[in-house]
Amino acid sequence: MAILTGAIKYRKSFKSIRNYVTLHDPNVYAGEKGGANRDLIMNSPAFARTRENMNEFGGCGLAVKAIRQGMLNLLPEQTDKYFTARLMQIVKAINLDDPDGVRGKRAIIFTNDRPLLCTMVFNKLQPAVNSLKIQFVWEHPITRASAKLTLTDFAIKPLLVPAGATHYRIQNHISVISDYTYVEVNRRYEPLSQLNTLSAHIYSEYTPIGTALTDELDAAFPTGTTLTDDDSVIQAVGVEFFQKTGTANYSPLVGGSMVVVDAF
Repeated sequence: MAILTGAIKYRKSFKSIRNYVTLHDPNVYAGEKGGANRDLIMNSPAFARTRENMNEFGGCGLAVKAIRQGMLNLLPEQTDKYFTARLMQIVKAINLDDPDGVRGKRAIIFTNDRPLLCTMVFNKLQPAVNSLKIQFVWEHPITRASAKLTLTDFAIKPLLVPAGATHYRIQNHISVISDYTYVEVNRRYEPLSQLNTLSAHIYSEYTPIGTALTDELDAAFPTGTTLTDDDSVIQAVGVEFFQKTGTANYSPLVGGSMVVVDAF
């Protein structure tokens, strides 16, 4: 694919050449106009493989959207602009790992590949929590309806504290992602569990910078929640920094970060 490097300016198309840009990419791409139209792509036998790929990609997009919805409390403050792209790569890898599915309709079975969910990176530009992870102790009951984070004399090194920060707090966050399967009668991917996107979170108290924190943070879904075999719970833990203004106001600062510690 050609990339425009000069300062050529024109409106609309130029003979058979078109230019376009993509989100978060500074390059301007050039390509020839024409090619297959929608009717050919959707009906021609020559594009059967393309339709299979499109169908699975659409299913992965639905699953990614569900994961993001379950993490709305973390978005966009704890993520960078490439978070969704990285998440799509993880979900697509899980989709490809379906051992029994037919190409174009392979299921997205998170329950078989939970370790892959733990590779999720929220923000590559703010990795402070990776240095703090060793101080976290996490566990969950057999019901999986909650997840506890234990902190004992938790401390943050000064070099990890952003300028101007006076306080910090820790967040324990859990969310549910269901397995997805292709439903033939509806001709689309759908979640197998009604608990899909359910979430819960809990914060520690605002703690002065330089003060060690000892606490137990137990994030729990509503009482009576019963998870199914098609549900996976993602536990994310992170630190947020604040600047105290006045007697009870805390302004959030850039520099906090989150990490997935478990998927169960």
